[in-house]
Amino acid sequence: MSVIAELSLAPGRLSFATALSAAPSVEFEIEREYGTRSAMPVVFCWARGGDLATFERGLERDETVTDVERLSDPGERRLYRMRLTGAAAIVTYDAWVERGAARLEMRYADGRWHARMRFPDRETLSAFSEFCADHDLDFRLDRLYDADASHGPPRDGLTSCQRETLQLAHERGYFEVPRDATLGDLADELGVSNQAVSERLRRGCARLVGNLFG
Repeated sequence: MSVIAELSLAPGRLSFATALSAAPSVEFEIEREYGTRSAMPVVFCWARGGDLATFERGLERDETVTDVERLSDPGERRLYRMRLTGAAAIVTYDAWVERGAARLEMRYADGRWHARMRFPDRETLSAFSEFCADHDLDFRLDRLYDADASHGPPRDGLTSCQRETLQLAHERGYFEVPRDATLGDLADELGVSNQAVSERLRRGCARLVGNLFG
């Protein structure tokens, strides 16, 4: 039975590492990807938030991408087309394609890549996890469910970190007036910095509002 996995990966040895390290506050999403075994894929990507000018300069220096073209610039986000070169320290593309997996979503936020992927079964997911371990790639499985289940995680566009932080903030009364919890309270419970909590809340709220109003 096929399964859907929500997972995250450390970005340091993957494609776009140079660009993302230059502007780590940028949110980056791969909208579409196509390619063949004989060539690295072409990707269409959205970038928003943070310093997009610095991010673009990072793309120019990034040896993992080439033929970068900005297709649109509607306000606070930009659409790009580019080709991956395969020059990243770790290339996961063939690893999951060969195992019959499909990548449904891929977004960079909060310092990690967050992916939602379909695997033919739990064994192939385990094999992909082992591939990551063999290549010293930090792999974290956040959620797993059967692909044909009648229920699954909410399609809210949030990363697992954003969803966890928003849920905790709601449960602890952070959104109450007056507040029953502070950023510091949430940070202590999550084991992260105040800044990390603030960014997760801001980006999570922005994502939810964007989904509501298009």
